[in-house]
Amino acid sequence: MGKGLIKLLREIIDELLDIIYPPKNKCITCDNEVIGVCPICKSKIMRVKEESKILSYGYYSGVMKKLILEFKYNKNFLAGNILADYLCELINENNIDVDAILFIPSSKKALKDRGFNQCEFMAQKISRTLNIPIYSDIIKVKNIKEQKTLSKEDRFKNIEGAFGIKSNKNIKDKNIILIDDVITTGATLLECEKLLKKSGANSIKILTVAKSYI
Repeated sequence: MGKGLIKLLREIIDELLDIIYPPKNKCITCDNEVIGVCPICKSKIMRVKEESKILSYGYYSGVMKKLILEFKYNKNFLAGNILADYLCELINENNIDVDAILFIPSSKKALKDRGFNQCEFMAQKISRTLNIPIYSDIIKVKNIKEQKTLSKEDRFKNIEGAFGIKSNKNIKDKNIILIDDVITTGATLLECEKLLKKSGANSIKILTVAKSYI
């Protein structure tokens, strides 16, 4: 399937989502009459400034938390597009130049409950906006306990061996962006980074839309 046809299909899917889930003429996080997020609410997002190998747009609180919860649990795909745009801002701000985008896969239970993978959705939007190929080569290979129920130490133990690589042909010698929605301890992202390195990735930039205070 040609890249042009894939892009067209994705645009059609976006239009269908707008029809099925039409955006409201009201700020997602307040009552201002604007589609998406009003400038006042966006200015309330606390940006992450601290130095880290994992880049995050903002802290997981207030407006940012509301956007993520609306996207993940209420199927507000406008919120998802806005979050993806924030990641595009992060990429441009840091002059990140890569060959491919990969994302953290969802568990079977999360996919069944939610109906979509929020990380894949954002990665696809970034791919279309910045014209970077996207691949789904990271796969879940075993069921694990929910990370949010565990301590920091147990999260790293729990995640070991949970992921695999479907193929390294899109990874080997490539500069890669790895996408997730929220980082807490970083256990999941660092485990996937390790796999990408073993598969021959040249460099890996880890990006999340939000960072937990924990």
